[in-house]
Amino acid sequence: MKLNAQKTIPENIDLPKPRPEKSGAKKAILLASLAVLIVGGAIFWLTRDESTRAQWQGKATDAVDSLVKNTPLADAGNLLSPAPPPPPSFGASSPGSLAGRDVQGTVSAPVDTSRAGGQGIAPVAGAAPGGQPPPETPQITADNAVRPDFVEDLAAYLVANYKPGQRDGALTISVQSVNQRYGVKMPGLMDSPQSGRAGLLRYVFNPSMIQGLYTLYVDRFIEALGRQAAAKPLTPAQTQQLHMAVAGRCVVLAGALEGIAAVSDLKKRLGELQQISQSVVDINSQMMTAVFELDQLREDKAAQSRIDASQTRLNGISGRYRQALENRSAAQRALIAAIRKGGGQSLDEDSLLFLAHWVDRRLRQEPQSIASVQASAGILRDLARRCAQTGTQPQPASAQR
Repeated sequence: MKLNAQKTIPENIDLPKPRPEKSGAKKAILLASLAVLIVGGAIFWLTRDESTRAQWQGKATDAVDSLVKNTPLADAGNLLSPAPPPPPSFGASSPGSLAGRDVQGTVSAPVDTSRAGGQGIAPVAGAAPGGQPPPETPQITADNAVRPDFVEDLAAYLVANYKPGQRDGALTISVQSVNQRYGVKMPGLMDSPQSGRAGLLRYVFNPSMIQGLYTLYVDRFIEALGRQAAAKPLTPAQTQQLHMAVAGRCVVLAGALEGIAAVSDLKKRLGELQQISQSVVDINSQMMTAVFELDQLREDKAAQSRIDASQTRLNGISGRYRQALENRSAAQRALIAAIRKGGGQSLDEDSLLFLAHWVDRRLRQEPQSIASVQASAGILRDLARRCAQTGTQPQPASAQR
């Protein structure tokens, strides 16, 4: 049986027409029922405890996943799972601390208020509602690792080791004593088993941190030095002498660091010196053993030939020991001369060698530490200038009497 493609619908046949009034009524009833179900379900859901809601939500997710498995709607059940929490936003872990996390903020360009009498200024980008400037980041007042207690302790340590004189006082400290105090006891410094001295040096000994700590604490150090001097007590004239003594010591130490930094083959020279020094130690040990053996032969009243042979052996070892000592002295003199070409003329030889070995240990751990040495010399010279200015300020008339 074939259908006639030309067959048309007679014009006199009435087609069914929609009845708007009944369709609208049905939709209204359907929407009302759906709204009642939604509101009722929401009330019922919100009145359940958290554990019950989580359990039902998990069952609903599993049911949806089982229905749409292997279909394009797979994993649609995830829509029923709660969204993950947003990532945490970190501010400063320790407000006002160089050792804390970075403080994030908006830096706005300065606003020119010279035009139109400062009126009609539009709020800058990042400003708070109402045209208010954005909140400022917290001002750094202390560091977690190098605390303000260090500044106070250093000032007290210098004053305690200062001996006033008739005209000039004496500051009885050395780089060795300072290293002993702040490298072992570490007052006012971070002292934790996890980091210790090595961790502190890695944290502090870089140019930016050296400059940052100095800028943070230099004014407080000058104030603490005066306060500790008054507590000793020192007269105003003696306090001036103290500041001048600290300034002089800073200049000497800065020159030594500059001289050490200028030695291009410092590592090679100190390596050779270390080998010679180790040879001195080894030969000295051999000599002590030979001395003990010779004394033992004499106590045992051994044959003279054995005693003479032992004495000859001891003499040979003693000659090698004297030669090793001379070699070490020559290497030390050559190193000191090389350092003093670039500075450090005023520092004694033992302190200069000690400081050179200290710098060498830093360079072996971080070859770029030479910049830190130069930065240290720079802040020492600036501190010397500040102390000298304080020490040369005119005394009040009442203090001169």
